[in-house]
Amino acid sequence: MKNANFPTSACRYCRYYQPEGRRGGCCQMLGVPVQGSWKACELSLPAFAPSWESLKKVMIVPDEPALVPKSSRVFSESNHASLEPSRHSLSLASSPPSLTPS
Repeated sequence: MKNANFPTSACRYCRYYQPEGRRGGCCQMLGVPVQGSWKACELSLPAFAPSWESLKKVMIVPDEPALVPKSSRVFSESNHASLEPSRHSLSLASSPPSLTPS
């Protein structure tokens, strides 16, 4: 039989242990009352373990970079005029626009 390597030795050092009163606490993972001095179970995690440690097994990162098209239609010269400011756009000029009809 294979021995498990537990990251915590007792319930009181587990992330899921919630102390209640003087004599014990509650396991938030199992939802049962426990003693802090009890040997930790297989579900225990260190109280200050980084949350990303458990994600290493789940996350799959591709080895190849994503393919990006060489030219983009948004910035091509054919629609360059559409990128210029229109007469309705805000201007940074010092004089405010006139509101009288012309």
